[in-house]
Amino acid sequence: MTASGLGQRVLANFLRRSRRPSNHAVMIFRLRWCAAPVEQLFFSARVSHKHRMHEFMKLNSPSFARRLILAILLLGLAASLATNGTSRSLSPKEREAVFEKVWRDVDEHYYDPEFGGVNWKEVYERYLPLVKAAKDDPEFYSVLDHMTGELHDAHTRFTAPEQWANRKKHQGVSIGFRPVYVEGKVVVQDVFPGSNAAQAGIEPGMIVTALDGQPIAERLSEGTKTVLPYSTERATRLRILSTVFSGSLETPFAATLERPDGSSFEVKFARQILSLEPRVISRKLTSGFGYIRFDEFHPSLVKDFKADVENLRTTPGLILDLRRNRGGVGATLEAMAALFFNNKTLFERRMSRKQVSASERDGHKTEETQVFVGKHGGQIYSAPVVILVSEYSASATEVFSAGMQDSGRAALMGSQSCGCVLGITHDRVMKGGGVLEISEVLWFSPKNRKLEGEGVIPDRVATPTIASLQEKRDLVLEEGEKMLQKIAAAKRAAQVH
Repeated sequence: MTASGLGQRVLANFLRRSRRPSNHAVMIFRLRWCAAPVEQLFFSARVSHKHRMHEFMKLNSPSFARRLILAILLLGLAASLATNGTSRSLSPKEREAVFEKVWRDVDEHYYDPEFGGVNWKEVYERYLPLVKAAKDDPEFYSVLDHMTGELHDAHTRFTAPEQWANRKKHQGVSIGFRPVYVEGKVVVQDVFPGSNAAQAGIEPGMIVTALDGQPIAERLSEGTKTVLPYSTERATRLRILSTVFSGSLETPFAATLERPDGSSFEVKFARQILSLEPRVISRKLTSGFGYIRFDEFHPSLVKDFKADVENLRTTPGLILDLRRNRGGVGATLEAMAALFFNNKTLFERRMSRKQVSASERDGHKTEETQVFVGKHGGQIYSAPVVILVSEYSASATEVFSAGMQDSGRAALMGSQSCGCVLGITHDRVMKGGGVLEISEVLWFSPKNRKLEGEGVIPDRVATPTIASLQEKRDLVLEEGEKMLQKIAAAKRAAQVH
């Protein structure tokens, strides 16, 4: 028996004895823009795997623990052998083979057969010498990242093995706060509680004036020279900002900030690994309206989201805060959207490469896939809904928001979204452990608005100000409540008449 077979058999026996139900894999569409680092997402840090395993062992018998450890060790060995040594470095010949496969997969599967006007064959010729000249795997992976970036879309990308592992664990190197553009300046929007940044005294509303002693304007200018254009100008600006603030775990973060009183102070602290699991936050606002926030359309959140919607079903209005939601799984957004409709409703339009090719051939959109949500008796929440969006709202978030807006089920408040809306059917794991993601699906709103490059336009624009951040006021949420009050009042008046 092979090591792979042995590991799988031991794990199967363990699971059977433990009477745990199995999960069956299905093909899903993912719409998630992951261009920004983890410091732009904020939830409480999760408990370490080591601590969780220790607590888990305390609740179970010694024999149970031994079987679990044996199964994991054998499965780990099997995976290592089955993947032909993905943990080791690639040889020059192997790097070239990976490069060939990455280029070919994009050539054959990219949603747009014209590659958005990019000469993909010329890209091959230009990058092959760079691949051959790469001194090590990190340099090679950087070359692949830049090559896929030539397509200027936020979803087609190559991710190095370590970065991919961090993404799957929802963790990464962080500076502990989220810098954003406000009134033409780089401003601290929020700070991760308990982080090194928080302990250093950084607070919302502070203005970042310099990094490592260099004026922030100069750093941003340098960043524009290294970052290729993305799906939209908004996405490109955010990528530049992310690049300027990013750094390795070993590199200290040093910056000069301006306090609300105009005084300056300098900080220097270690970057840290922060883990951020998907979760749903909900509460009833003092206005009486319901409030729900979640930062990813993750399958694990559907149950919690449904429960929170049910708990708030008697409120006169609901605010969905998607300002930091970078996207997720298509099936998840559809399951969540279904809770707001009492009849089958057109919610999305999609086009694959084949359908795009047919449309280009015929000169107009001739083929598409339509997606419907909702059913009679399936609606949980019937009161008015306002969705908060921002330039950080991307991908699946934009599909969800556009569907709710076009169907008349929700009004949008905030600022224009990212405009990064292309679908990935599956992850392509390459030899060495790097992962290629390819945009294979083009999305349109129910009213046939192309979302990639455009995004969703809010019904009313509202953005934070430096003053509101310093005062710890959520200006966009306040405006969202005002909009909801007007909608709810109009609905009541219509019912009277």
